[in-house]
Amino acid sequence: MYVFKGISGYLTILALMILEGIGFPVPSEVIMPLVGYFSKLGYLDLLGGVLVGTLGSLTGSIVDYYLALKLGPTFVRKFGKYVMLDTEKEAKLVNWFNRHGILAVFGFRFVPKFRALISFPAGLARMNFVIFIVFTFLGHFIWDISLAYAGFSLYNNINYIIMLAEKFSEVLLIVTLVLIAIYVIYKYKFTSRS
Repeated sequence: MYVFKGISGYLTILALMILEGIGFPVPSEVIMPLVGYFSKLGYLDLLGGVLVGTLGSLTGSIVDYYLALKLGPTFVRKFGKYVMLDTEKEAKLVNWFNRHGILAVFGFRFVPKFRALISFPAGLARMNFVIFIVFTFLGHFIWDISLAYAGFSLYNNINYIIMLAEKFSEVLLIVTLVLIAIYVIYKYKFTSRS
């Protein structure tokens, strides 16, 4: 159980959060409350654990961004028709990201599933890399510190905290999907009239 102890603990956090940032099914809703829990027990430094976790997530996000930046246009030309993406839709994505990219990259860091996925359209849209890094870091850091602090403050109820974090994430995902559906329907109706 003491996998989060000392240097090996920080390396474990880093590795798990890199995987989480790339999009593997490694939930930060479990890892970061445990960082807080083990910090309370004295095995880790709370801020150190959060920073290592955030840097891990950021690293994973950069991997996704660069994959989309380097391989995305080739993918769209070769396989886009199979996933309903063509060069025209790619151009619309770039335009949309030029207007809303900061909000999307920051905001979706709080939504499960989208947390890792948002890096792909950011890379495909060639979002400014420095802006991508800054707002990705901020989103991950706020999310990670909130979960770790919950695990630290309520360490006696760590299983309950993890369950609540997972439930909260599920609700955020559902709300986000509903809002996206409303936005798509609105845009479809609005653009079909003009």
